[in-house]
Amino acid sequence: MKKTLFISFFSLIYLGSLLAQNNLNEIEIDLIQRSLVKSYSLKKSVRELSIDSIERKIIRQNFIPTLELDALYGYGASRINLDVPTVQLPITGIELFEGESRFDTKGQVFNTNLTAKALLFSGMQVTYGAKATEEKIKAKNFMLNAEKADIIKDMIDTFDKIELLKQSEIVLTKSEERLAKEKERVKTAIENGLAIPYDRDKITAAELNLASVKVEIYGNLSLLYSKLSMLTDVEISTLEKYSSDLKPWKLQNINNTFFDRPEIQALDASVTAYDYKLKMSRNSFLPKIQAQASISYSNLFNANLQTPYSLPGGENVNLELNKFELFPTYFLGVGMNWELFSGLKHSNETRITRIEKSIAEEEKSEIEEKLELFAKKMQVNFEVKNQQLLLKEKEMEVAKNSLNLAVKSYREGLISITDRLQTEMEYQNAALNYYRFVAQQRMVAVDLLISTGSLQIENLKN
Repeated sequence: MKKTLFISFFSLIYLGSLLAQNNLNEIEIDLIQRSLVKSYSLKKSVRELSIDSIERKIIRQNFIPTLELDALYGYGASRINLDVPTVQLPITGIELFEGESRFDTKGQVFNTNLTAKALLFSGMQVTYGAKATEEKIKAKNFMLNAEKADIIKDMIDTFDKIELLKQSEIVLTKSEERLAKEKERVKTAIENGLAIPYDRDKITAAELNLASVKVEIYGNLSLLYSKLSMLTDVEISTLEKYSSDLKPWKLQNINNTFFDRPEIQALDASVTAYDYKLKMSRNSFLPKIQAQASISYSNLFNANLQTPYSLPGGENVNLELNKFELFPTYFLGVGMNWELFSGLKHSNETRITRIEKSIAEEEKSEIEEKLELFAKKMQVNFEVKNQQLLLKEKEMEVAKNSLNLAVKSYREGLISITDRLQTEMEYQNAALNYYRFVAQQRMVAVDLLISTGSLQIENLKN
């Protein structure tokens, strides 16, 4: 659902005068914050961080004791075939185990165990694994800041494009007004026989050209407002009510360097994570120690053993068991699992981790060199753009003076309509170029802030 940003006419004037010294006004900063809140990519990254945080907790929770309950009920039956040397009883003369003897047995069994286990020593796997995950989370948090900076830059670029189109519209509208006055004067002159229709037609052609350019401006403005509304969930009609000045971006002293960029900080955290991963591999030979305690209940019942033997009276010898119960049965102890030889598995894992760490360190060195060059380039570009702006401003002033002189000269008949319109076009180009350079200078300033990791909400008013 779209949200409405309430802006009164008074608040616009007040903010415009109050925040004239700032690069962005409060309304623009509010819109940027709305875009950060809405950003689907940021939400995805935050949720991924939540998953990593849960994984870190899972690793640390390996030391929390576990409690298990298991139960078993079963019915069993078996036939035993036995062939042992015959034994003759001394008095009765009965022979036992003569030939092959067959026994049939059956019974029911129930068993249940309540077992508690606690990991006492993980061979440093849990400790280093948790620290490696923490560094991974740090790296993602730094990259989250970089992602925010990209969103802020896109928003500022959208603001500036809107204001550039508005300034272009103003320049063209003023040209239209001047041409309209010239056209009325020419019409009067034609009626009095002091001018020819050629002059009027040339002015009409220039007016049509301006109208065509303004149609394109309105189309681009509509698209930019639609984009801004999509990014912030603010109605287009509300966005159209506010305006800001397209002015050069002023930077105070920047204390940060390219080392403060979130990309480099993320790489530092990644290298540290590989350090902990390497420690995990090196300590994989250490034993794991676990404490265990259990209480169990066992019962063998309704058991029967049928034998092939008979008593002297002819009664078969069968054995029956009503119940054989064991409860409570306690067990308390400490166990150790020590992998003495893993078939070089851990050695290979250690080698792989060393290689991965070397790759991360080399990537960090390469990116540091590139970002250092980028920071220097942005500093030079910013200084160049500031110097060019001064020249473009003077160029616009000269073009304005030339235009005023051309208007006066044309009215006095000293120059032709072609020269008059040419001067008008030159001023338009000079004015539009100046505002284009202002927009470019602002983007270079934003890139300079990005190059030092300084493009953050709290720094936007500086």
